[in-house]
Parts: sequence; C-alpha cells; structure tokens
Amino acid sequence: MFNRLETASKSLSSRIAVAKPEQLRNACVVACRLALQATALDIPITLESLEQLQQNGKLSQDRIAELKDLIAQFDERYFDMQEKADDGADLQTEVLRLFRQARAVSALSFAGEEDPTIAASESIYEASMAVDNQSEFFSLIENIITK
Repeated sequence: MFNRLETASKSLSSRIAVAKPEQLRNACVVACRLALQATALDIPITLESLEQLQQNGKLSQDRIAELKDLIAQFDERYFDMQEKADDGADLQTEVLRLFRQARAVSALSFAGEEDPTIAASESIYEASMAVDNQSEFFSLIENIITK
C-alpha cells in the first residue's frame, strides 16, 4: 500500500510501522489537536471527534462519514475559491485557510479508522498539511511514538 507519509518523513513512517497501537493512537490525538489549533477550527463536530478519539482511540463509522461530508464541503469551497484567487493575492490567504481546515478534518477522520497503523500514517500526514512548521511537527510526533 502506498504510504503518503513516507514521502514527507521516511523516518517517522518507519517508526510508525513498528510502534505499538497505543503509541499510534496517542500520536493521532496530538497530531489532530495540533492541526485543529493551527487552523482555529473549533466547531462542535471537530471538538467532539477529538474527544472521542481521546476516550476511545477511534470513531464510529457514522462520525467518520460526517467528517468526510465536512471535508467535501471544505474542499469544494477551497477549489471554488482557488479559481477566483488566480486573479488576486487577497484570496490566496483564504484558499490556504480552507485547504488547511480540510486537511485538519481529514486528519480526524483518518485517526478514527480501525487499523492503528493506517490511522496514524494517514492522519499524521493530513495533519502535517495543516500546520505551519512541518519539521517541528514531525519531530514532536516522532517523540510521542518513541516514548
């Protein structure tokens, strides 16, 4: 299976492959929290999903479906805005904000998946697209996984 995280951080991807499920679930929660903080995305569904991840380590299929609907909404707005933004730099900031918010929600939806290795790889990759400093982010997540 193609691992997108490997393209961004081979070291972290390698550590995820051998980490314990509990370490991976903890890393997912932290990654999602950082992505939500970076995007100032504090709407009820994201906050509730993060809380469920902290308590249960995963999300219900219904919750994942709700998150995927929200991702589609953000992506649609992002693509629409991107077409308009080609003409002006003012809209580029909004395009980036919407893109990052979509990635933060996507991180949550992946974090809730059943398989902890896939959940961590995909969730952490998506969360990394929402934060400002990826190298600092990857370093922090790697420290969580190796504890």
